[in-house]
Amino acid sequence: MFRPNERPIVGIAICILLIVSGFDIWDDAQHGDGLGMLLWDVVAITLAAAVLLYIFILQPYGIRLENRGLELQAERQAADLARLSKLARKQLEGLGAYISAQFDDWRLTPAEKDVALMLLKGLSMKEIADLRDISERTARQQATTVYSKANLTGRAALSAFFLEDLLLPAPLPG
Repeated sequence: MFRPNERPIVGIAICILLIVSGFDIWDDAQHGDGLGMLLWDVVAITLAAAVLLYIFILQPYGIRLENRGLELQAERQAADLARLSKLARKQLEGLGAYISAQFDDWRLTPAEKDVALMLLKGLSMKEIADLRDISERTARQQATTVYSKANLTGRAALSAFFLEDLLLPAPLPG
């Protein structure tokens, strides 16, 4: 509503208005003004006091409550994120262990395991060759050996072998 530096100025102006209104009511009462005029002045002072109350007490209190609510929400979301990150890390570790165990079951050599992991990550034969500092032909031969030992037809079948266990079963028609 107000910028921080405007709030004191508005507050001072309203206080001056309240003081002037108070003196005006007292002066009107001393000069015998009618009840209607005095009530009008009281209403004006009450409205000014209500605005002052809102600006300096109710509005900041509401903002503090809203901020606290947002802080609590942020804390809950951070806790949820930490919990989900930990869960995801455990699941990935489990997947990594599962993949490693399967490579052992297929009796892959360390070089073949490296190539198989890179294939699962989607690297091209050139990228695999560059990363392993071997020729593309050697990378292709190692990939072919992986497929043969795993009794799979190629890269897609290798990926599907591991993805199949991660996918939820299709819902039954019903």
